[in-house]
Amino acid sequence: SIDICTNCKRRVPINTQGRILCPDVCHCEPTSGVKVPAHLKPNENDAVALDLSSLGKLRENFPLQRYTPIAILGNNARATVILARDKQRGTKVAVKVFKRIKSAMQATFTSEVKKNQQLNHTSIAKVLDFEFQNNKAPYLVTEYKDGFNVEQYLALHGVPSYDVAIKILIDICESIMYAQKQGVLHRDIRPANVIFFDDLNSDPSVFLTDFALPKVKADEEFTEVDDAINLTSDEARNMEYTEKSEVYAIGCIGYWLLTGRPPFRDGSVQEIKNAHALKLPPQISSIKFDNKRPKELEEIIERCLEKDPNVRFESVAKLLERLEVFPRRVQMKKAAVLAAKNRAKLLRILIIAFAILALGIIAFLIFRPH
Repeated sequence: SIDICTNCKRRVPINTQGRILCPDVCHCEPTSGVKVPAHLKPNENDAVALDLSSLGKLRENFPLQRYTPIAILGNNARATVILARDKQRGTKVAVKVFKRIKSAMQATFTSEVKKNQQLNHTSIAKVLDFEFQNNKAPYLVTEYKDGFNVEQYLALHGVPSYDVAIKILIDICESIMYAQKQGVLHRDIRPANVIFFDDLNSDPSVFLTDFALPKVKADEEFTEVDDAINLTSDEARNMEYTEKSEVYAIGCIGYWLLTGRPPFRDGSVQEIKNAHALKLPPQISSIKFDNKRPKELEEIIERCLEKDPNVRFESVAKLLERLEVFPRRVQMKKAAVLAAKNRAKLLRILIIAFAILALGIIAFLIFRPH
């Protein structure tokens, strides 16, 4: 469980070696963190609570009758995301309160959310509830799991090893492929929507959040640099968003994971948008060189970022096939090492057995009665 700071009501990073240049996490000196359990029993209360009046008009649109606010998970021009306690179930949830949905889009918002509610996958945050509070801005409630998103993780801990990056990308591909089978594209694949957690007792894994509401998103304007940074090339050129656009977006995540930065980040919103539309990003090795990282992995990510959709992988499934090669190679190496050890062990046993047999024969010849 990630601690919550009792001062700023944000999550407390640990083992960061002093690097806390990261939004939406605690920067307090000293930090006063308390644990927030995954589940509360009846009549129990959390040790920390968030006063929504500190966040402007958010209180008017937050469903206080059902959820108790605990901490701030994220805040931008589009929405504020709050860690909250479900009063009925006793579980932790993420409540996303939107700031700018036009009243004419209410029916569209509802129909789009209902599509996403059909998604039921262990690596996808399930939509639990939604409503228009006081007939104003809507809120959306999803599952919550303790973990930092990829952008926060990179800011706190730096670039992971390439094998961890591959595992993250494989998990993303598998989740996206499941959603596609349900007729849903994510449409907003970005580091902030990929929750990463590294359990010491199991392999690293991810939790995908914030599947976009396509028709609602189409009605919005890209005015924030963060939105421009996370555009796909197809969106930047006003092309149709397809599965190959998802491939581009996954490639952007891969670029972040291998270099610690997005493919394009410098300039105004329009300049970054133009870069996505017209330019190839700097080669991965020129940003973050790693002689242990397979060159083929860099080529895979860079192919995802091609401007022409026809040059990219034709599907997320094809991208997944290429990524799965690397873990198989590791397993084959491990299997080869294990087989070599077993052969050496068997050889030692045979030598010992032969030596014992030889000694037995010699002893028999020496001590047999004449």
